[in-house]
Amino acid sequence: MKYSEIEVKKMLKTGDLSLEEQIKFNILNFIRTIHLNELDFIESSFGTEFFGELPMTFKKNPGQVMGLITATINGEVQKYVFNDKGYEPLEDLIKLSR
Repeated sequence: MKYSEIEVKKMLKTGDLSLEEQIKFNILNFIRTIHLNELDFIESSFGTEFFGELPMTFKKNPGQVMGLITATINGEVQKYVFNDKGYEPLEDLIKLSR
């Protein structure tokens, strides 16, 4: 999914989000923070953890062009790759190689 400031603001107004929408919001909001702080994505590193109802981690080392997001929902782990332009489920990218 491509990052969009409009999408983030729309989700903020919506309020009650499904788990899938919460994941989407958390990821887009994290990317939004990168933009607001004017970070050089490639040179930045991330090791952020969200706790609570929807645990998530955002990891990336300096020099990497993509980062890894891990979300745990009801004990099931879902992984996504992200950059400052958007994100994709890791499973969707793996399917491309088959």
